[in-house]
Amino acid sequence: MADENGLWQVVVGDDGKEIIRVGTPEFPMEIWGPWDGQPYERCGSVPWHWHDEVEINYVTEGSLLGMADGKSFRLQAGQALFVGSGVLHGNRAVEENGLIHQISIVFDPSVVGGASGSVFWQKYLGPVLCAPECRCIPILGGAVWEQQALAELQHIAELWPRKAPGYEFEVRAALSRVIFLLAENCLQHAQAPSERDLRDAERIKQMIDFVRAHRAEAITTEQIAASAAISVSECLRCFRRMMDLTPKEYLRQHRIRHAVQLLENTDKSITRIGEECGFEDMSYFARVFRAEKGCTPSEYREKEKGGG
Repeated sequence: MADENGLWQVVVGDDGKEIIRVGTPEFPMEIWGPWDGQPYERCGSVPWHWHDEVEINYVTEGSLLGMADGKSFRLQAGQALFVGSGVLHGNRAVEENGLIHQISIVFDPSVVGGASGSVFWQKYLGPVLCAPECRCIPILGGAVWEQQALAELQHIAELWPRKAPGYEFEVRAALSRVIFLLAENCLQHAQAPSERDLRDAERIKQMIDFVRAHRAEAITTEQIAASAAISVSECLRCFRRMMDLTPKEYLRQHRIRHAVQLLENTDKSITRIGEECGFEDMSYFARVFRAEKGCTPSEYREKEKGGG
């Protein structure tokens, strides 16, 4: 979701799942985008996370590196990435400090599939969500069906902000056509992830869970590896291959993201926040925070309190 300044914020819980409010129980979907002239930016990286909802990211400006299941996809304006339920994913700007405008469509599968026993679920949505080859699908526009799917996503982007009477029907219809196109064109032709891909994805989830549960402690790479019952060398390979990070880099980024949440949402002292995020040395905390955010923790809090 975007904050009041238009900057993308992702909040993840200690189980690694993104904490998001997806529409209402009656219409469980949400779309974030550059509505009303407000910028919708993802600068730097969006943390690795997952959620039960399906997500489709449609880039409208800039260049985005979408990452899921150990694969990376460079997306230009007018291209999209489909991410299935429960798939670990993240993204970052291709250029450092690059500006990205995109539409993020996040929806509960029931929006398209209805009840689990429906023909829509059994013939189309279920096979797409359950097929290993459909865990993440780039929609680049090279094939006719991709062009049709991208046109539907553009139509959704135009419908959503206006909220005209009956927009729910049209959005659901357009989204259903996207799912149909995926079912017709990807189930037989996309390359399924290897057993190693699936195994590494589960290992990463286990190691991320461990990091988040023990972020206040002095965690070693050996402990992170042990949490998934693998060697240090295998841990390093897994992180680099799946996330393009080392375990220490991920740990540092996670600690800083958690510190940001505490700075924004609590009145805890800087020292207390540093300790809760695993920084015993406050000068080191300030240096790492500045390297990630461009200011010290106290400066960041002052900026937030002053509205920018």
